[in-house]
Amino acid sequence: MNKFILFCKTFVILIAAYFAFAVLSCLLPDKSIKAHISESAPVIAEEGLYPKAIINKEQCQMDNFTDALIMNQIHSIDRKQPVKSAMRMVRMSEKGRDWDQTGLLLRTVNGETLEARHYARYWHGNTFLFRPFFLIMDFLTLRHILFIVSSLLIVALLCAYYPKAGMMKTLALAMSFLVTYGFVMQFSMQFFPVLALTVIGSFLVIKYGKLANFGLLFFVIGSLTCYFDLLTTPLLTLGIPLVVMLSLKDDEDFRFKDNFIEISKITLLWGLGFTLTFVSKWALASLILGQNIFADAYKVGLYRMEAEEFTRWETVTRNFDMLNLWIIGIASVVLLVFSFIKHLKISYKKAVLLLLIGMMPYIWYLILANHSYLHWWFTYRLQAIAVVCLLFLLCGGRSEVTDGSSRL
Repeated sequence: MNKFILFCKTFVILIAAYFAFAVLSCLLPDKSIKAHISESAPVIAEEGLYPKAIINKEQCQMDNFTDALIMNQIHSIDRKQPVKSAMRMVRMSEKGRDWDQTGLLLRTVNGETLEARHYARYWHGNTFLFRPFFLIMDFLTLRHILFIVSSLLIVALLCAYYPKAGMMKTLALAMSFLVTYGFVMQFSMQFFPVLALTVIGSFLVIKYGKLANFGLLFFVIGSLTCYFDLLTTPLLTLGIPLVVMLSLKDDEDFRFKDNFIEISKITLLWGLGFTLTFVSKWALASLILGQNIFADAYKVGLYRMEAEEFTRWETVTRNFDMLNLWIIGIASVVLLVFSFIKHLKISYKKAVLLLLIGMMPYIWYLILANHSYLHWWFTYRLQAIAVVCLLFLLCGGRSEVTDGSSRL
């Protein structure tokens, strides 16, 4: 009963904080914000909707479409109605067409009046998070900030993980980020929040690994994911920290039943935090705006789960084909060789749990077939969960660290 009350209090505090943060962000003076958005619009329009980051490959495609949409939202917020602005959010279009968000942003800052369609089913926490940055900088500067911050977070995670897991597992964790071209997420307002929450969640799991129950932590992470994310790769904030947690457990005293129950509870609580936060937005927006946001969310939800013009299996294969199997294969062989040399073996009980966690992305693809098929060029990164599970299987379950100083 006490835990139930704790979770309820935590959830109420989170929703109140989300609402307050959104309203306060809307109240910020917008003269400087609009000026920096106006400076950014021509730059992002020149780049186009889906430019490549660093490497000219499909897997490295950025999402200027959504970043322009976010900037359009930031630009269009009405400070005189902060509560309604925080709940409504808009998606600019012309005659019902909104596919060219970079062009629409450029037209908005040039003073053209466009149709503003409500986009209230999401919390749009990323819009409220990044709005203050435009008080003092343009989009290109913000990109540099996001890259620096995310790089520091990743380095901090690997430095915290290495002393407890050893070189092989640390390399495996880093490799799962590289083979899914995770660096693309470092340059985008759209992708950054999930990356940051994934890294921070994993760091907290390492930092407080001796705690018996991570339920509340994952409940909060699931809720934060819903608040900031626009359904990009939200499952990463569950899967990667979960695998990190499992990788640090001792094979010699590994109990399958206890760990299976723990992982199931954590997954359920993450999902509960994610889902309840979504539902709370629909309820608040419906109440404040006088519109049935539940109906809109239900309609879009059914659309995102359908598979009429393609099969669900085609959705899975379309995402799977984005993986660089050559790099994964080379990494697998290297880890196998070192595991053989060091006589590192994994408990079959832990192996089964890793395999189950590794299936999470593909279950997601099967359920959200339409969304995962149409947005395969970024949803494929969910497979970082599967990749790190595979590489950890090859690393062996027993840590190379034996006395705090001896590592591979």
